[in-house]
Amino acid sequence: MAAWTDEESTRLTELHAAGESLTFIAKEMQRSTETIHRHAERLKLSFDRTRTAKAAEAKHVDNKARRAALEERLLIEAEKVIDQMWSETLVFSFGGKDNTYEEHTLKQPTYSDQKAIVQTAATALNAANKLHEMNAGQQAEKAVSALVQMQGALEQFAAQYEAEQGE
Repeated sequence: MAAWTDEESTRLTELHAAGESLTFIAKEMQRSTETIHRHAERLKLSFDRTRTAKAAEAKHVDNKARRAALEERLLIEAEKVIDQMWSETLVFSFGGKDNTYEEHTLKQPTYSDQKAIVQTAATALNAANKLHEMNAGQQAEKAVSALVQMQGALEQFAAQYEAEQGE
């Protein structure tokens, strides 16, 4: 790539002043993000990452909601499949020298079909459980973070209390 020019420095400064992101500027100027970052530092420009952090958090919340919705759908589908275990079922075949169609209604699916139904339901339930664990794990991380903050506050309070009692 060509050497960095004064015009590019001016353009970088203008785009930065307009509040554009590092990635946007890199695409706009057809340079790598590393190059833009290096020259921005040289020009004493920094990029505010609060918008990026907020966008990432919003995406995280959206994904969590999508996982919860998928979990619900998988549970509903597992229930539907399990209900088929004891429902009437239609079996059919083509055969014979005239390749005729035959069908019969059974009180419940065959044993091999019941096995397939159980396997299908188990697959859906396992997937739902994994989605639930993913969402619950993120809640656990937040709870641990809150507990660590509470521990720090309690330790400060205890130290302050001890200091006041020692006076």
